[in-house]
Amino acid sequence: MEERGLTNNIEKIGGTSAGAISSLLFALGYSSDQMDAIISNTKFQKFNDGKFFFVGGISRTFNKYGWYRGEEFTEWIGELIKTKTGDSEITFEQLHQKGYVDLYVTASCLNQQKLIVLSRETYPKMKVKDAVRISMSIPLYFQAVLVDSIGNTYFEQGDMKNLDVMIDGGIIGNFPIQIFDSVFVDSLNQEIRLTNNKTVGIRIDTDAQIDADMNARNLASYPINDFMDYISAFYVMIIENLNRTQLTEDDWKRTISVSSVGITPKIKKLSNQQKLSLIKSGYDSTEYYLKEKLN
Repeated sequence: MEERGLTNNIEKIGGTSAGAISSLLFALGYSSDQMDAIISNTKFQKFNDGKFFFVGGISRTFNKYGWYRGEEFTEWIGELIKTKTGDSEITFEQLHQKGYVDLYVTASCLNQQKLIVLSRETYPKMKVKDAVRISMSIPLYFQAVLVDSIGNTYFEQGDMKNLDVMIDGGIIGNFPIQIFDSVFVDSLNQEIRLTNNKTVGIRIDTDAQIDADMNARNLASYPINDFMDYISAFYVMIIENLNRTQLTEDDWKRTISVSSVGITPKIKKLSNQQKLSLIKSGYDSTEYYLKEKLN
C-alpha cells in the first residue's frame, strides 16, 4: 500500500491486540521499513516479565488476573511513542491535536460484558501506551488493567470503586472491521450496520483457515496431538465462533487474509527467518488483494 501511495490519505486506523501495536506504529508515522526493523530487532520473550516466576506468577494470577506484569511491554511501547512524538505519556486527545492519524484500539470489558473502543472520542485523556497495553492483555497471561471513567489505569483495586476490568480486545472483537461503520436503528428497533467501503481489514490466519474462508466461511479443522494443541484448539473454537457471527459478506470483500506461515500467537522468541517470513506473507497477501481489487 505504501508503494502505491495508498497510505497517504488514511485518516483513521484501528486494531486489536497485536493489531493495536501495528495500528499505533502506523498512526505515529513509522514507515514499513521502520516497522520491519522494529519487528526484527525486538526480543518478544522479554515481555514475559515479573519477579519470582512461579510463586510470583501464581500470586499475580489470583490477585491481578495475570501471570506476567506487562510492564516491559508498556515501557517498550512508550519508547516507540516517544521517538515520534517526544512524549511517552501522550494521550489520545494530544495525539489528535498534533495531527497524527487517529488511533482506535479495542478492549474487552469483563464487568460490563462488552467490547469497548478506546479512542479520542471515548477516552480522550487516556495515555495511548495504556490503551495498547489494555488491548493486548491476554487473559491470565498478562495482568488485567483496571480503568476509571476518564481513562486512568490501575493494577490493584484498593479502595477504588466502579473500575472497569479490561483485557485483550480479541476476546470478543479480534477483527474489529466494523468500528468505522455507521449504525442506525430501524422502525422495528433493530440495529442496522452500514458498511464503510473505504475500510480495509487485515487479519492473520493459518493457511487452512484462509482456504476454509475462501470456500465455506467456516472454521478449519484443528489437529490435536498434545495438550498445547488441545488448549489452542479450544481457544480458537470459542474465540472465532464468537467473533465470526458478526462478519458479513461485505466484510469479507474488504478483508486481506494474511498467512501466519506456521507461527503461533504465543509470545516467544522468533527467529529472524520467521519474522521475515511473516513480513513477506503480509506483503504478498496485500499485493494479491490490491491486484484483485483494482482489476
